[in-house]
Amino acid sequence: MSRFSLQLFPLQTVLYPYCVLPLHIFEPRYRTMIRMCVEHRVPFGIVQVTGGLALIDGHSAPRNYDVGTVAEITNVVEFQDGRLFITTQGHQRFKILESNYDEDVLTAIVEVYEDEPMTGQSYRELSEEVRHNFERYWKLLECVMNRDLGELDLPDDPNVLSWLIPSVLHVQPELKQAILQKRSTRERMEVLQDVLIEEVDKLRDAMKDGREK
Repeated sequence: MSRFSLQLFPLQTVLYPYCVLPLHIFEPRYRTMIRMCVEHRVPFGIVQVTGGLALIDGHSAPRNYDVGTVAEITNVVEFQDGRLFITTQGHQRFKILESNYDEDVLTAIVEVYEDEPMTGQSYRELSEEVRHNFERYWKLLECVMNRDLGELDLPDDPNVLSWLIPSVLHVQPELKQAILQKRSTRERMEVLQDVLIEEVDKLRDAMKDGREK
């Protein structure tokens, strides 16, 4: 399995393959990291923090999950005070094998974290059910939030769909990480089906409560 070195950016969020994540970079160490990535045209890795602290090479740092996503920088805006606003796109997932600090930036040896080969029946029907439930979820969310969330151009490819949907779900970070770590499109779709049914019920209850007040 392919191994490589990657500078990491621990965040309180998840980046999924195929998805876009804008970031405001204000810490000097990460500004330096991003400028180096841009100069050398290399990506970095995004991992979600888990809470609590770990001691790495004498540094006290937030603990993070072992599975993250390679982030390609697609756009950079630099402000006069040195802050950066960047747009990233998620590519392949990785698993951290070992990590240490290099000039205050967490650097790791990682290996590619891939889906396992699929066998058995097609999941196309499940994909269509998930798509339908997500469309219901999105419309209900707009009603509860009382604002237009915009139209989402949902892809036909079930694999891409299994990443785009969780990227916009308003659910707990732990659940988003669990989806990131699933090893097949079918597994992600099965989780999303259960989550969407539950979230649709919650949104309906919220609308009902709002009308009764």
